[in-house]
Amino acid sequence: MENPPQLVQQILFSLDRLSDGNGHHEYEKICFAFARRRISINLLPATGPVSAGGDQGRDGESFWSNIANEIAATSVHAATVSDERVVLACTIQKTDIPSKIRSDLNSITGQGTPVDRVLYFTVASVPVAKRHELIAQARTDHDVELEVFDGLALAEHLADPDLFWIAAEYLKLPASLAPERVDEDDPLPDWYVRDRDYWRARTEPGQTMGDLVSLRDVLRHATYHVQARGDLGDWIAKMREFLTGDGPAEVKMRARYEIAVATLRGTGELHTADPLVREFFQSITGIEGDLPLLEDASVLLQYGYGSRLRGNTSITMPEFDGYYETLREHVQIALAAGPYPNAKALLLAIDVRLAFFQAYPDDLPERIEGLRDPRDTLRLVLDAYDADETVPAQTIALPLRDRDGGTITLGALLDVLPSAPLFPIEHTAELFEMLTLSLADHPDYAELRDRLDEAGARVGGDASKAERAHARAITFAGAGQLLRALAEVHEAKIGWRHGETIHDSIPMMLLAASIYENLGLFFAAKLHAVAAAVAANGAQQTDVRRFVPQAIAVAAISDFKAGNWCSASRLVRVTILAQNAYAEDPTNLDRHPYLADVLQREAFALHVAHRIAPDYEASIRTTAREVGTETLLDDLASELASEDPWTIESLVRGLDRQGSGRPFADAGEAREMRWTAFGATWTVQCRNTRRDTLAAERLVSGIQIIQAELALADAVWLPAQVHIEVKTDRDEQATDAEKLERIPDNNDLSRWIVHLQPGNSVQEDRALVDLVTDASLLLLDNSLLDREKFLALVDDAFARGLGHKLSGGRPYDEAAGFLRDEDYERMAALPDGPLGEGIVGDAFPEHPELALRTDLSKWYDHDETVANIERRYERMMPIGRVTIPRLARTEPTAAVLRQLRDEGWRDWQMMMAITNIIGNARPAWEGLRIAVGSPPEVRARASALLRREELDTDPQLGSDAFTRDKLLAALEFTALLTLPSYGLHLNTPTPNATAVLTVLRDRFNFGVDDAEHDDLLAGPPGRGDAA
Repeated sequence: MENPPQLVQQILFSLDRLSDGNGHHEYEKICFAFARRRISINLLPATGPVSAGGDQGRDGESFWSNIANEIAATSVHAATVSDERVVLACTIQKTDIPSKIRSDLNSITGQGTPVDRVLYFTVASVPVAKRHELIAQARTDHDVELEVFDGLALAEHLADPDLFWIAAEYLKLPASLAPERVDEDDPLPDWYVRDRDYWRARTEPGQTMGDLVSLRDVLRHATYHVQARGDLGDWIAKMREFLTGDGPAEVKMRARYEIAVATLRGTGELHTADPLVREFFQSITGIEGDLPLLEDASVLLQYGYGSRLRGNTSITMPEFDGYYETLREHVQIALAAGPYPNAKALLLAIDVRLAFFQAYPDDLPERIEGLRDPRDTLRLVLDAYDADETVPAQTIALPLRDRDGGTITLGALLDVLPSAPLFPIEHTAELFEMLTLSLADHPDYAELRDRLDEAGARVGGDASKAERAHARAITFAGAGQLLRALAEVHEAKIGWRHGETIHDSIPMMLLAASIYENLGLFFAAKLHAVAAAVAANGAQQTDVRRFVPQAIAVAAISDFKAGNWCSASRLVRVTILAQNAYAEDPTNLDRHPYLADVLQREAFALHVAHRIAPDYEASIRTTAREVGTETLLDDLASELASEDPWTIESLVRGLDRQGSGRPFADAGEAREMRWTAFGATWTVQCRNTRRDTLAAERLVSGIQIIQAELALADAVWLPAQVHIEVKTDRDEQATDAEKLERIPDNNDLSRWIVHLQPGNSVQEDRALVDLVTDASLLLLDNSLLDREKFLALVDDAFARGLGHKLSGGRPYDEAAGFLRDEDYERMAALPDGPLGEGIVGDAFPEHPELALRTDLSKWYDHDETVANIERRYERMMPIGRVTIPRLARTEPTAAVLRQLRDEGWRDWQMMMAITNIIGNARPAWEGLRIAVGSPPEVRARASALLRREELDTDPQLGSDAFTRDKLLAALEFTALLTLPSYGLHLNTPTPNATAVLTVLRDRFNFGVDDAEHDDLLAGPPGRGDAA
């Protein structure tokens, strides 16, 4: 092998020899091949006989391109081309080269298509000064840019590894002279080199499908691999030759497709292939029976839309829309013809792809700035495949062209799969995953997702199902949709929960814990953390035990965030013990970020205790001394010191705003657990013993997991304050005793004593049923759905896997029982927590996905609501037919009614309030006294009085019966009375009328809906306009 200077000299010598014979054609080919690799892949050979001047002095000419950099900077050499017309000319003449160049410039610019730039190649050398003179003269005389490549410059280029083949091919240089490739991590594969050499040597154009497949392979390799990118122009030119012969139409169609895709993917633009794209779609419906070509058409159409958005094609959006409509109609006609199952499956898959095209607005600009270059997209996809990862999905929900039609077609495709078991459903499943955010809120999404997963599992097993769920989880989490991400994490966890894949399942448990933690459901997070620890510790593969310390650290962090700083500190101790037992290089905080995280939190707790809560400092220090971390914690705590004055109030208010529990909530004889979801604040208290704490955490984790599971359903939650006291005395109670004991409260509180079994007497086969029953009944009290509807939502949650989401693999009290009885005794002996007792808490924030909903409820029916209002007017106006007109014209009551109307109360609601006041007064006029034990006949009489038409002779109530306060009380009572008409139900005997009214107004148009009626506040009765 020659060294570079020797090789350059050898090539220069061979170039010079071309002029010894009639070597112009070889020199022209050399220059043309070089220019197409270093200057523009768009160069086309001139058509006239060179010696006769039929090409106007042009040996090569570019076709138009609008891109300045065709090939990415990562290719072997960056090739550039502008939107100019570039002409190549060459000569092997050895004498008077400047005159030859001037003559050829006159010929080139004097006729034919206008020229912007001339590339002139000459074997003889041209001195630099003379070259500059010629360049200036070309610019002055012809208004063109001239570039001159003499023999030495060309020889230096041909000595490059990727261009040496040109010299070897046309100058007949031996292969032994080939230069070595340097800095190439991924050499060209043998098959590519073999096929490349074959196609370079072949002179006749390809015609057959076999020819196309052979050339297609090298073309695609050059398109997708940087090391071969320099060959791309050659293969595109070779593929174009298929279009000039008499080959089959299907072959030509595929050639057009391959050229278009290679042009776009390889150069980032489609302009040069625009005519071929138009020809492709104008011919597609004439191809019979070639279904894969229809699939190619859908892919090319998607590429075309992308190029249009980037301004990289001259094809207009209306043209693409026309191609879309024609293609989809053609596919649907083929489906209507009743094809065999395999063909039907492919046609349905193509129709799904077309239906799920992005929908574009009508007012798109010619070019949208900032879109990712197609070559960058290609690199993302290739990187994902190289890493054996799922192709990244969209990060925003895009509108789809025919989302409903696509989901129907997808259902039909899944229906036909049993008759077409070999159909590759994976491609459709990948498309579905990529559009996760665009499809997730469709009513059929969950069913289609599950059916696709099951179809994939039949081929790839549960692991493939888990991989898809994991990919969707990452997509949802990246879009901030934590609840949907959580559902997918649980699916992945179960799919991998087998012996050989348990190492994938445990990270899913920890990811679920992280999501619950971000939602503010700290005890649900703790359950999944301890479940991960149990699974890792019990795994047969010993390397999986490395997850044990991480899982316990996550549980400790959940306790820290919940305000259980004493328990968290003791769990840090357990974490360090596990770390020393199972972790590699256990003290390396850089390698174990979870350890650094939990130690930072304990250092913060020590810092707080030292500065403002000294009663708790000794407890944390004692724990630190046991595991040798006291000095480290002091060092970390010292970094937290600041000059700002710190108070308990500023600390707890800051934690309140973050949604974290107040510090040392687990200190003293009782401990407290607090969180917020759906506008309700929950507070759970228990004795600070191991037995009671684990039972209370078991209940709380269950409530929180069910809350997360029902968050995307419509349980019509009520804002509320819920207080629960947990006692572990269920075994001591009578069999028929209430396990959930409601405590009467007149302060709009939902107050309970819950009697649970201690962990050591929980029957494992009953544990889940008891937990769900207790948690569901407590949650039911916080819902406006009746028992049947609410429990149906819970049943649906079980169908989605609620059972395994509530299970930690072992009973909670066992799985979470890391602390000993003496640990709890030490906590109970501390002064009562939490810090900030008596300081009114700021509004306890809830995660946006757990906020009280304000959208219209799925249970709301506008037409039925208006019909109910019409019936109320008909039935209740007679009850107050005398009083209501009188009040409307009598002050001050009339002013009060007008004010109430201005505040959003509708006429039918004020009518109900007034008639209720009248109706409640009537029994006394008749001498009836209604009490709890009144006989049925007395109650029936009172009810009839309430509903009868008002008589002119009835006593009239004065204005003092209709004050603002009394009318507001009656209006709130009216809101409660209307609940059944909305299909709602009060599940608590002491409802918060204000909370009910808020939900009705926000979610059932209570302050909006009315029916046509006479104006309630008009003087004399008369027909009025509809409200």
